[in-house]
Amino acid sequence: MTLPTKFILGSFLLLCSTLLLASPYPADSLRPKRDSTRVTYFSNDFEKFGLLNLHATDTAITGFQNYDPLYKKSRFFATLGNIGQAQLNLLPFSSSSQSGFDYGIHTFDNYIYKNDSVRYYKIFKTYTDLEYVQGANKELFFHAVFSRNLYKSLNIGFDFRVLSSIGAYLQQKTNHVNFVLTTQYFTKNRRYGVIANLRINFLKSQENGGTRYDSLYDQNLETNRQIIAINLSQAQNRIRDNGFFMKHYFNLSRHVINPNDSTHHDLKNQLELGRLVYTFEYNRQIQDYIANDRNANFYQDFFLDTIGTRDSITVSGFTNILTWTNPNFKPDRKNRLVQVEASIKQRYLEISDHYWRRYFIQFTPFGEISFQPFATLVLKAYADYVIGDYNGGDMSLKASLSQTLGGEKRNAGMISVNGFYAFQKPGWFYEHFLGNNFIWDNAWRQQGIISGGITYSFKNFLSAGVNISRINNFVYLDSSAYPQQYTPQFGYLNVFLTENIPVGKFIFRGQFVYQTVQGTNVMRLPTFMGTFSTYFTQPLFHGAATFQPGLSLKYNSLYYGNSYMPALRSFYLQDKKQIGDYLCMDVFINLKIQRARIFVMYSHFNAAFMKNPYYTVPHYPMQDAAFRFGLTWRFHD
Repeated sequence: MTLPTKFILGSFLLLCSTLLLASPYPADSLRPKRDSTRVTYFSNDFEKFGLLNLHATDTAITGFQNYDPLYKKSRFFATLGNIGQAQLNLLPFSSSSQSGFDYGIHTFDNYIYKNDSVRYYKIFKTYTDLEYVQGANKELFFHAVFSRNLYKSLNIGFDFRVLSSIGAYLQQKTNHVNFVLTTQYFTKNRRYGVIANLRINFLKSQENGGTRYDSLYDQNLETNRQIIAINLSQAQNRIRDNGFFMKHYFNLSRHVINPNDSTHHDLKNQLELGRLVYTFEYNRQIQDYIANDRNANFYQDFFLDTIGTRDSITVSGFTNILTWTNPNFKPDRKNRLVQVEASIKQRYLEISDHYWRRYFIQFTPFGEISFQPFATLVLKAYADYVIGDYNGGDMSLKASLSQTLGGEKRNAGMISVNGFYAFQKPGWFYEHFLGNNFIWDNAWRQQGIISGGITYSFKNFLSAGVNISRINNFVYLDSSAYPQQYTPQFGYLNVFLTENIPVGKFIFRGQFVYQTVQGTNVMRLPTFMGTFSTYFTQPLFHGAATFQPGLSLKYNSLYYGNSYMPALRSFYLQDKKQIGDYLCMDVFINLKIQRARIFVMYSHFNAAFMKNPYYTVPHYPMQDAAFRFGLTWRFHD
């Protein structure tokens, strides 16, 4: 029996047993208490809700050891072997973005503070959360969150993060600094509100081009990883991404948000005129690739300078969005029959490289409608269309239908059916690029994708589903790292299962994916991917502390994984090296003492006794076994 078969069979048997014995409450959960230390947050999509859509901050220790910003998104990424380096999502089409201009390089996105990921905190007392992690190879991670109410509904806060690591191999150092300053203000009756943020991101990642001789690692001929030869000795990528965002809303009708207010009943039959929202955003991103060594074996062409490389690309612009929507303003009403959101977006963009500077203006009308005839049935639809310049004619359509099987409180889960259609230009990068090692100027057709899927979910315990997609005019980087377009249609199938099941003092978490590409080989993906973690939770000292040891596994099947090109910050096809079919195991202990959380982890501990070489990107070995220690502490004062 092969390793993937054993992994799938073992995970399936364990899942079946835990489903039969599942408890309705997580092992490390506590009954919620209303006190002044409660901290919640909301995101920038508050215009969709009459009241703020608040989420409680996560204070549980289950999964606390996964501090890497990448792992907070997903465990299914291909990386270069050190935290903070370029990454490739192994679940394509997992998210469908709006139509409009896209530069096309996203390999560092998960380490950049984007506007959609900014949190605005609602607090009673001043809130501070500090996190510190230290690991092998001088890995350091520091994260600080602060929020304070200055006056009534006026709040100011910041989120600051620093990440650095020299890596296990030469020329692999990363150094990231992220900062966001937030503010929010709402009038007493919540008729007017405004949120704003200022974002600063600086990412620096050394590039070594991978190991020159993989056999030194594959056969463990050299245990000192620092003396293994690499391809590039003086190359680095730097990204500076800064932006400002502000969103206002104004309710066109006067509403009393507090249901206990004596005037509430006088207004309950008032004609609702909806909410007007204005959004402004400015963003500027500079991508630099700097290399001072000339390696003719790694780069075949030097178009601009044979001594050194100084490639710089700047993408900047501002966005204005005007929206009208009719969210539910009445606190005593559980749902609105029909909710509509209609918007017009205007974007101004500038793109510059070595010699060229280009300007774009685009207008994108888009809208969303939600129909909820019953509390357990929701139908949603979204559409957009781009007018002007590079993305003129781009469009996308989304629709979903969700049905709860039973009542709101007692039910057997939810079934959701979704569909997506897009007709969009590929990223600008795939059509126009001017660098020292690569130059191209193309005109590709718009890519098309149509997909549909069905998902079943049961509370927070289980989610399973299948998605089927059909793609045509797919644009990719070929084996020479140059863009090509594959015009015939091909299919993509994704079957997934996610479970988070408590059984007594144990918690079992897993995510399993089966995927296949039919009709082409221009997209390479592992057929099977899986992660599984088990936690044992034991209260100590009459509940004053919680002790939680655990084990985590990760696996993907064998396939021809994409290679990485530093000068393009992108991944491309290769047919020479298969990677995968290797189990990576971590063992850890999480500890919670009042408001402090601590973890100690020995990651990839099986590297000492499993001889298979472990790559997620060819020529970039993953780190060997290493200890990590982390601590977070919350303050309310």
